[in-house]
Amino acid sequence: MQIIDFLQSFSNPVLDWVMRIITEFGDQYFFILLGAILYWTVDKKFAFKLMVAYLGSAFINGGLKALTNKPRPYQEGARAILQETDGSSMPSGHAQAAGSLAINLWNEYYYAKWVRGLMIAMIILVPLSRMYLGQHYLEDVLVGLVLGLILGSTFMFLLGVGNFDREHIRALYPVPVLIILMAFFHQEPLFVAGGAYIGLAVGYFIEKKYVKYKVAAPIFIQITKVIMGLAIALALKEGLKLVFPYSASVDINPTFMDLVFDFIRYFIIGIWASLGMMWVSKKLFKRTK
Repeated sequence: MQIIDFLQSFSNPVLDWVMRIITEFGDQYFFILLGAILYWTVDKKFAFKLMVAYLGSAFINGGLKALTNKPRPYQEGARAILQETDGSSMPSGHAQAAGSLAINLWNEYYYAKWVRGLMIAMIILVPLSRMYLGQHYLEDVLVGLVLGLILGSTFMFLLGVGNFDREHIRALYPVPVLIILMAFFHQEPLFVAGGAYIGLAVGYFIEKKYVKYKVAAPIFIQITKVIMGLAIALALKEGLKLVFPYSASVDINPTFMDLVFDFIRYFIIGIWASLGMMWVSKKLFKRTK
């Protein structure tokens, strides 16, 4: 708590605003944006493996949170500069996500100095922001960061070891395990990450086998794909909330069916991102390379 008190002693409106922005680089929305741009426009195979590593790490993070159930600093006297969030403080999901993304982007784009610089900044500033905002203790972000680095690189390695072209099959192996874990641990992060992971893995498998869309295209088409794809993904994310009969207490105490609806919602988003968007792009832009 002393470290958090020290960091928050520098609090002012400008720094609060900066830290709120920095912390978003460990959030799911940054992952969605980055993953979409890479998957739809740059390198489909690498982006898929990056997203598998991220979601696999996120799923494990959700399971660990269910086991630790540790209070957050703002629940024990620290100031909540950011909006209060639910769930256990240990380990930090934002720090773990930053570690998972950073290690794999570093390895893939090591030749680019600006990428290496951004990744170093990410693994330092995202954990720092979580403490400054009163969301996590030092041990929470350190454990999360180390787990992210280890799990991110491990998932990436397992997808490509031995045979570089079987990532679409290997990504399906954990699916039964994810379903079993969700049956025993009724935690929202598990169902969200599990739904997104399974949707992404199933969609990618079908896309690679049958659609085979090549992402290279003129810049106007690339921009159009990103805007269209993200708009539909956002519409699915928010629109399906209105379609599914969530309980009145979903934001505070979700029922098991609320979690199932979350799973289905993110499964559909994963299918759209990995399969639907590629099929639509191939038909709309009539391009195969």
